[in-house]
Amino acid sequence: PAHQVTVLERNRAYDTFGWGVVLSDDALGRMQKNDPQSTEAIRSNFAYWDDIAVIHDGVRTVSGGHGFAGIGRKTMLILLQARARELGVDLQFETEFRTAEDYRREYDLVVATDGINSLVRREYAEVFQPDIDTRLCKFVWLGTKAKFDDAFTFIFERTEHGWVWAHVYQFDADTATFIVECLPETWDAWGFADMTKEETVETCRKIFEKHLGGHELMSNAAHLRGSAVWMQFPRVICQRWYHENVVLMGDAAATGHFSIGSGTRLAMDSAIALADYLHSEPTLEGAFQRYQDERRVEVLRLQSAARNSLEWFERVERYLDMPPLQFAYSLLTRSQRISHENLRLRDPDWLRDAEDWFQSQSGGEAGREPMFAPFQLRDMRLENRVVVSPMAQYKAVDGCPTDWHFVHYAERAKGGAGLVYVEMTCVSPEGRITPGCPGLYAPEHEVAWKRLADFVHAETKAKLCCQIGHSGRKGSTQLGWEEGDAPLVEGNWPVMSASAIAWSDRNVVPKAMTRADMDLVREQFVASTQMAARAGFDMIELHAAHGYLISSFISPKS
Repeated sequence: PAHQVTVLERNRAYDTFGWGVVLSDDALGRMQKNDPQSTEAIRSNFAYWDDIAVIHDGVRTVSGGHGFAGIGRKTMLILLQARARELGVDLQFETEFRTAEDYRREYDLVVATDGINSLVRREYAEVFQPDIDTRLCKFVWLGTKAKFDDAFTFIFERTEHGWVWAHVYQFDADTATFIVECLPETWDAWGFADMTKEETVETCRKIFEKHLGGHELMSNAAHLRGSAVWMQFPRVICQRWYHENVVLMGDAAATGHFSIGSGTRLAMDSAIALADYLHSEPTLEGAFQRYQDERRVEVLRLQSAARNSLEWFERVERYLDMPPLQFAYSLLTRSQRISHENLRLRDPDWLRDAEDWFQSQSGGEAGREPMFAPFQLRDMRLENRVVVSPMAQYKAVDGCPTDWHFVHYAERAKGGAGLVYVEMTCVSPEGRITPGCPGLYAPEHEVAWKRLADFVHAETKAKLCCQIGHSGRKGSTQLGWEEGDAPLVEGNWPVMSASAIAWSDRNVVPKAMTRADMDLVREQFVASTQMAARAGFDMIELHAAHGYLISSFISPKS
């Protein structure tokens, strides 16, 4: 071999924690290109499934076309160890970690793959600058001999202490991973903190008894006692991934939540990339920099999807009252990696059934796209779900909308949108962001907006929303196509906010509002709202975007 490679592992050769590993078709494809021998050995031990099943309120909803495979962690370890020995790698097990600094001096290259609780990352924390966010839900990795070989299965059970759910997938002919998860208040109510490991496993078995077909749940965490078998997921991302000749990989560098099954994929893809860069770049520094720059982007992309997914589970109780089909749709699209149209590619029949159900609930026509279903907002019915969002035009004169606004918004309404927002409309001259921002504080403003509303209502089915706001400390700035957020070159007006903190170093320091100022601005909002109602707007929205007046009262930055 061209290199001498040593693997140092503190555990025994076949020790592992957890049960199975999930890999997507995409991940397998990348492995195949890099190491076909290992990939074929792994493939021959895979349990495959195409479907995702969601069991909720006693109803099992199944969607196909998802293409996953599972393998036991121990089996995968054995296969990779055999391949490593075949390639001449020196595998040293039951070796206690010394220090990263010791290894750095002893070896030309140190790849730290020591997991979520990385000692290497901790030793060089000032260099790696890890950001660790411990998330809300409690979960425990269990296994079962019950058969779940036809689908990756999510099970949601309402218990006397709250909702408990499971992520379940088969990874060999006999065994499935069974991850039990719940919110902390449910965990507390069940008293899991005071249970032994055996009591925890038995309690979980009873919760999911009707899905287990008489089989037990099992724990393989022999090293853990009591409530220590429960975990909370730590989201890890490091600002820097290398130091001198030491480089982080896998969970040591970044973690992806298990609900999108990307942890093993991230580690393998990173290993493939690092090996490529070490051979293609002339220096170790160059290889590490490219590895960090390119892999970090991919990791952040997957972490974004993983964050969406884990937050869905953290907030799952907002969805649990949905009918089973709608709940399953929400779960399938939770990470935003699977979109509506992507579901159509995966399982067109399932999606068409979901769309028809959705139309029947919304009062729409079967066979139409969901975007064109009507939508009811209190007593206002929208013809469809197409919304034109508010976008500043910077074309007003002394706060008065012009023909530009009439043409722009009328065209959007004629284009078929169900709801058209006009841009942020200011409650006073001093509440404008720029001199080109419109307002509703003078009679001529009301007349101009009424002209638009009358046309939209006479000629289209669209509804109009007026977004009313105040610029606060972001006021008295240049037009959007000039120097954005910068103060006017001349003619600046005084600004005020929740406190005397400027928007930026170059912006004027606002006056900290007094009680009288607050009362005045409140009355200005009321007056603008009354004008909007008289002008014929169908809906009012308060503008509370970052940096502007309303948000300044709730932001720690202002």
